[in-house]
Amino acid sequence: MMRKKMIWPAAAALVITMGVSVCQQGSSTAPSSMVKAQEINAKARADAYLKEQAGALKLPQDLSGLSYVNTVQTEAGSYVRYQQTVNGYQVFGRQLAVTVDPSGEFSLVVSDYIPYTSVEQVEDKLSKGQAESKAHKWIGDKGKGDWGTTKNTFGYVIQNGMAIPAYKVIVHAKEPFGAWETIVHAGTGKLLKKKDLNQKAIGSGHVFYPNPAESSGSASSLVDNNDADSPELTAQLKRVALQGLDGSGTLTGDFVNVYSKAKTKNKSNVFHYTRSDDRFEDVMAYYHIDRLQRYIQSLGFTNINNRSITANVNTYKGDNSFYSPTKKDLTFGSGGVDDAEDAGVIAHEYGHSMQDNQVPGFGDSIEGGSMGEGFGDYLGAVYEDALSGNSFGRACVAEWDATSYSAGDPPCLRRLDENKVYPKDAIGEVHADGEIWSQPLYELANALGRDAATTIILQSHWSLTPNASFNEGARAIKQADELLNRGKNGKLIDRIFNARGLSTK
Repeated sequence: MMRKKMIWPAAAALVITMGVSVCQQGSSTAPSSMVKAQEINAKARADAYLKEQAGALKLPQDLSGLSYVNTVQTEAGSYVRYQQTVNGYQVFGRQLAVTVDPSGEFSLVVSDYIPYTSVEQVEDKLSKGQAESKAHKWIGDKGKGDWGTTKNTFGYVIQNGMAIPAYKVIVHAKEPFGAWETIVHAGTGKLLKKKDLNQKAIGSGHVFYPNPAESSGSASSLVDNNDADSPELTAQLKRVALQGLDGSGTLTGDFVNVYSKAKTKNKSNVFHYTRSDDRFEDVMAYYHIDRLQRYIQSLGFTNINNRSITANVNTYKGDNSFYSPTKKDLTFGSGGVDDAEDAGVIAHEYGHSMQDNQVPGFGDSIEGGSMGEGFGDYLGAVYEDALSGNSFGRACVAEWDATSYSAGDPPCLRRLDENKVYPKDAIGEVHADGEIWSQPLYELANALGRDAATTIILQSHWSLTPNASFNEGARAIKQADELLNRGKNGKLIDRIFNARGLSTK
């Protein structure tokens, strides 16, 4: 709080090049009998080549795990496609393609084939109807009706060397809108994978980037004036792309669902407003939360808060914002400077939802809660730094929001360089004590870079419990570096955390 579905990663395709480039494609104009003969010949040659290269490609020597799909003939060459199978059923999403150039030479093999050592046996297999019921449950279908036919296919997925029987169910739902593909375990009904097959819309909007104080490099001439526009504030608007929108014309997408009294909607997905319009804060919340989730995924974390979180904007008049661990949503207050006008505040609250997702109930003690507040301030500060690219507001968070309650220059919700030392400076209040924790995190980012430090910090959270202490948090940071980097930053981590009175041993 601010104060004033197992998804497995797709295996990388195995690509083997043979030194011949295919530079163009075109349709064949040869007689059908000749095309058929070429197709048969291309397949025969591809079969022979795959058997010859079976060891390198990790294929069964007799190609028993491959089913021929088709051959596409073009002037540039032939393309022979196979489907991986188990017991005659497809392995979802796993194919192999062989490219043969016009001279008959093999120029490329791209293989998704995954070897496996065993096949899971299911005694009580779900019916197709039961699998579809499970799929509707897993996508959170609100029963608004389908807009297309549901498709259901039995097959296999491969995980950890085992072929697992599953149903691939595609549900065309109106709410949540999308063509939802779910992979459901054929025995237990457990969700193995979920994604929306529809191409997402990309819209555009105006936002502060990250807030007008940081982007302008000064807060002295910026006044809230009850949400009124001013030349100084309007000059700080930046046009940005809004990714992952579901195409409904609302601010609903892969990682954010904005709920607001403004009921922002535009069928063209163009959301260009100034701050005097309540819809501006809706765009701010959508853009910055979506960007934060995409950022942590770029670090390799696809399992931290990977969901569409509800952001309640302009629904609460207090000068405060919070994450609800019971409702799993975010609320941004409109007292003072509207909290959703400051990306630092947005990032801070999203940090709470990330930690709760990693460790449910995180921050159940004073020190645990202080680490939660400190991490939120860290996330807000480094996010602001990365967007602004200037020195104004360094080691400070929420400079624009703070203009309504801070006389500092820059005005700060809190600072990350107060040099507090544990335990003498701890007062038993999570926001104040959070400054003990935020400073070493921020110093780690300054020493290693934002990406490296954030990776270590996020990795460390999984080692903690809801009641974890400062010292346990510090040890988890060092352990994460050991796991990720073989401990190469250990001495630096010792020095940074020891300076705050925290033990890494």
